[in-house]
Amino acid sequence: MNWKKHYRKAITFSYDDGNEQDLQLLKILNSYGMKATFNVNTGLDHDHGTWKYHDTLWVHRLNLAECPQVYQGHEIAVHGSRHLNLTELTRDGIRQELGADIAAITEIYGTRPVGMAYAYGAYNETTIEEISRAKLQYARNTISSHQFAEQTDLLQFQPTCHHDDPQLFVLAEQFLQLKPETPQIFYIWGHSYEFEGNHNWDRLKQFCEMIAGKDDIFYGTNRKVLLSE
Repeated sequence: MNWKKHYRKAITFSYDDGNEQDLQLLKILNSYGMKATFNVNTGLDHDHGTWKYHDTLWVHRLNLAECPQVYQGHEIAVHGSRHLNLTELTRDGIRQELGADIAAITEIYGTRPVGMAYAYGAYNETTIEEISRAKLQYARNTISSHQFAEQTDLLQFQPTCHHDDPQLFVLAEQFLQLKPETPQIFYIWGHSYEFEGNHNWDRLKQFCEMIAGKDDIFYGTNRKVLLSE
């Protein structure tokens, strides 16, 4: 469905790495009718790519091939097979990092991904060229725009803000009050382990309570919102 035929506002979420805290995140998002895109590293699993957040929380990735139904109702997108910085790779390296992730996502979830989030938010002209070559249609960076207007360059897409942004609730109030003539998008991103490590799952619940169930807002995945599919 092209949401712009019926709405002028849309909200979408984007979460990276495919880690264990996604399970709690999904429970909360699903309970409020929210939709998200999960950008995963299919070359990493519970025992590979583990690291410590804030020196207190060990972050483990999910064994994605063992739980293909976990993300049902949401979108799976590319984040690089091994979470490598694409700007540090050769063209062949970029193609391998993207291609392996695309192939694995397609095999596990039965749908070829159409978008991605840049690992570390890092990209340059070469990576953009290779992303386009891989037939990915959008790619999100980590630079907050604090705006809602549609963007023309989806391969350098800027989110509205991170979920820990001090302006999150101010932006939410502004978005709710909008009566726009042109489509407006509120795009929130982050990592689910940040809620666990910062002990602020209530922040997500409060935000969802604030924005959920509005008749004038479309709630969709990145694919549905950015590509109007």
